[in-house]
Amino acid sequence: MVKPTIRVCGISAVAVLAFVRIAGAVPVSYSANLSTSKGNPVTDVLIIEADGAAPARATVYPTQLPGTGTAIISHDAPFAPTKSLIIGLTEGLDEFGADKTQIVMFLDVNFAAANAGVLFSSVFPGVRHSETIARLRAAVAGDAVELAWFTDTFFTGSAAAAAFATGGAFTVAEFTGLTIIGTNATAGNWMITSFQALAANNPNAQSNRATALIGETAKIDLGPFDIELSVGDAGELAFDKTVLNNTGENWNAFRLLLGTGTGANFVPSTALDGLSFVASLNNREDTGAFPNVLVEEDRIFFTGALAVGGTARFVVFVNTQVDEPHTVTLRQVAIGTSAPAPVMGRWSLAVLILLLGGLASLKLRRL
Repeated sequence: MVKPTIRVCGISAVAVLAFVRIAGAVPVSYSANLSTSKGNPVTDVLIIEADGAAPARATVYPTQLPGTGTAIISHDAPFAPTKSLIIGLTEGLDEFGADKTQIVMFLDVNFAAANAGVLFSSVFPGVRHSETIARLRAAVAGDAVELAWFTDTFFTGSAAAAAFATGGAFTVAEFTGLTIIGTNATAGNWMITSFQALAANNPNAQSNRATALIGETAKIDLGPFDIELSVGDAGELAFDKTVLNNTGENWNAFRLLLGTGTGANFVPSTALDGLSFVASLNNREDTGAFPNVLVEEDRIFFTGALAVGGTARFVVFVNTQVDEPHTVTLRQVAIGTSAPAPVMGRWSLAVLILLLGGLASLKLRRL
């Protein structure tokens, strides 16, 4: 059996440093699939955020991001941001193919598309590429004057239109000339709080498969929430996901679907397309909250009960037959106790039969 590699290498700041959460702090995360021009990591990362009321705030991210694969940025903001801009550096190639320190930025999707191929100094009038690199290195090193330049001058000035809606879609670009090197790897209102990519031979990997170990908080709504995983080659892999129910509604079911793309660009997997769940392995929920599971080729349906504030741990196995670097999307939807009854299709009827069978068995035992 081929054992694929999971190309998710970003590390949550929470997993690296021992933070004491400040009262009123708001956890925020950003997830992106990256491919820098030379595959080198992104360093000197600065997160700039604003909420439209308080002054913009700059946060130095303490960990470098991988140059290829999926990067996870997670930190505590002093307020709930509505606009974000992320900037860092990588040792890459310029528009002429020469070695050069490049600026990497997480940008508004439309802004990046409109400025593709344009030089940094033209995209941001009055700001030079080399000077911005020097300012960024100083700001990350703790220079208060340069930090203030990024929040009070750059973010509110020439880069104002470049900021993206926090929690929404974004594009990752590399400069001198704007080259798109990545996009957001999640879509929806939930957030990833931790991530670890485990090799198949790791003792904590599931069933000797490469495993994506993910911590999530489900908040605001019941989903969908998409995670796009970067995979190196064909074979079987596992998702080991712990989900905190912070939606304000009790759950009685949880659905997982396979596909590609995220958000409005999500394309569900179809029969015999080379992407499927592995029904022969132990797809399960480990806390006992969802003891019933129905596995189909491209979706899994769990039933049970999870109260607000409770945590569920789902372990599912996926087979992908694309023998080159590609992405796989896992879409998640929680089903609350107030959800209306669904229209009964073939798959829904199968779930109903499973549940009714369990009830009939229970009544027979009582008799």
